[in-house]
Amino acid sequence: MSTSRQGFFNMKLLELYKKSFSGLSKDVWSLALIYLVNRCGEMVIPFMSVYLTTQLGFGKTEAGIVLFCFGLGALMGSNLGGYLSDRIGNFKVMVISLAGCGTGYISILFFQDFIALCLVLLVTAIFSSMFSPAAFSAVTMWGDPKNQTRGFSLLRMAINLGFAIGPAVGGLLAHKYGYSWVFIVDGLTCFIAVAVLFLVLRHRNIKFEKKPKVQSASPSPYKDGFLMLFLFLNLINMVAFFQILFSVPVYFKEVVMMDEFLIGLFFTANGILVFLWEMPLVYIIEQKKKFIQPMIAGAILIGIAFACLNIFSSPIVAITLFSLLIAIGEVINFPLIPTLAMKRADTDNQGKYMGVVSMMFAMAFLISPVAGLPVIDLVGYDVYYFIAAGLSVLSGFCLWLLRRRFDDMAED
Repeated sequence: MSTSRQGFFNMKLLELYKKSFSGLSKDVWSLALIYLVNRCGEMVIPFMSVYLTTQLGFGKTEAGIVLFCFGLGALMGSNLGGYLSDRIGNFKVMVISLAGCGTGYISILFFQDFIALCLVLLVTAIFSSMFSPAAFSAVTMWGDPKNQTRGFSLLRMAINLGFAIGPAVGGLLAHKYGYSWVFIVDGLTCFIAVAVLFLVLRHRNIKFEKKPKVQSASPSPYKDGFLMLFLFLNLINMVAFFQILFSVPVYFKEVVMMDEFLIGLFFTANGILVFLWEMPLVYIIEQKKKFIQPMIAGAILIGIAFACLNIFSSPIVAITLFSLLIAIGEVINFPLIPTLAMKRADTDNQGKYMGVVSMMFAMAFLISPVAGLPVIDLVGYDVYYFIAAGLSVLSGFCLWLLRRRFDDMAED
C-alpha cells in the first residue's frame, strides 16, 4: 500500500472513530466511567472455576453447581434490578448493587464449604446483576434516543476495557500473591465505583416519584411473545459463548497447561479486541439500520470460534483464531440485543424490558456452568466444543429463518 493511500485509510479510520463516539451525552459517558471502574475489578469470574477446582479441590460437577448458584443469583438480580429501577430510580439501584457486590466478593474469602459458597455466590450475584438493567435503562433516559445503540455499546466498551484490565491484574495477583487478593481487590473496586457514582452523577440522585397506576398501563414484557422468542434464540448462543468464562479457563489450565497469568492475558487480549472494534462497527450498523443480519453473522462466528479449538492442533493457532472470531462475533451480536428489545418498550416500562434482557444474559450464566463442566466430564473437551459450536450456529440459523419478521421488529 502506497504512503498516500495508507494516509488516506488512516484518516478515514480516525474519522470513523470520531463519528462513532460523537453525540453521546455527558451522563452516558459518566455512566461508562463508572462501569469501567467497576469492571476493572471484575477479575473473580474468569478465575472462579479454576479457583474451585485447583485451590479448593472441587470436582467439575461441584464447581458447576457452585457457578450455577451464581447464575441463579444473577437471574434473580436482573429481574429485581429492572423492577426497582422503575420504582426507586436507576441511581439508587446502582448504589445498592455496587455496595452489596463489593461486600459479597470480599466475603467469599471466608467461606470454603460447598453449601456456604453456593449461598454467598447466590447473594453476591443478586447484588451484582441489579446494576445492568439500571445502567442500560439509564442510557435511554439520560441520552439521545437516536444514539441509543451506541450508548449501549459505550457501556459495553467500558465493560470490555475493564474486562481487559481486570483479568490481567487478577491473573497476576493469583499467580504471585494468591487468590485472596483477587477477591479483596475486586470488592474494593466496587466501593470505588460507588464513590465515582456519587462524584460524577450525584445530580441524578433525585427524589423518584412513583407513577400512578392507570387502566392503560403498558403490558408486561413477559406477554410480548415475539420478544420472548427473540431472547430465547439469543439465549442458545449465550449458553455456548459463556463457556469462555466457565470451561475455557479450565481447558487452558488442564489441557494447554497455561498458568493464571497467561489465562489473564488471554482475557486482556480478547477485551482489547472488543474495545477497539465495537464502537466503529456498531456505528456502521446503526447507520445502515439493519440489525438482524449482523446478529446472525455474530452467532455463526462464535460457533466457528469454538470449532477452532478442536480443528487446529497448534494451541497458538487455535487460541488466536478463537480469540479473534469470538471477539468479532460478540461485537456484532451482543449490543444489538438491548436495542431491539427497547424498540418494543414504552416509556414507563423500560426498566422492566431491560430487566428481561439482563435476565436472558443471567439465564445463560445460570445454564452455562452446569451445561459445561459436568458435561465435559462425560464427553471430553473435543466433543463438547463441537456441541458449543453447534449451539451458536443453530441460534444464527433460527434467527436467519425469522429474519423478515425481525426486520419488521427493528422498525417498530
